[in-house]
Amino acid sequence: MTGLTAVTLPAYVAEVYAEWPTETAYATAATRLAIFECISAEFAVRWLRGEARRLADRIDPAPKQVSWGPPRAFRPVTPSGPDCAPALRSWADSEPAATDVLEVLGTRHPFRAAFPDTGATYVLSIWLSTARTGDIWDLPAAPAAQRVGTLTAPLYADAP
Repeated sequence: MTGLTAVTLPAYVAEVYAEWPTETAYATAATRLAIFECISAEFAVRWLRGEARRLADRIDPAPKQVSWGPPRAFRPVTPSGPDCAPALRSWADSEPAATDVLEVLGTRHPFRAAFPDTGATYVLSIWLSTARTGDIWDLPAAPAAQRVGTLTAPLYADAP
């Protein structure tokens, strides 16, 4: 179809990644765990909250919520260092936190939250990318999501 006017839509990108210190004091290494692109800030926040819950369950399963293990196989223990899983769950379940993120995105500023853990920091972020312009029939029908790697099988890069 020709003759239709172009549509400009905002594109929000939500990302979850892990970063950790390297041997040099001025650099960190990072790997993207998941990324999502959509045209709505609300969808991006909802996706990020779900990813925070998923990440918390992979880092440290909540003993009372584990349905895939035998009864009483998991028990709570006192962490010896930073424990980011409860902080991730708390952030994901907090309506005021979601409202704050939407307010930040409403000002067209990026959102970033870091959750330190032993040996790594998990980062949740959303930003407004460059606007998409195109024919309304060329826009994707559904938002695109992608997960890269898992915590049990990290990605490794070959050294140069």
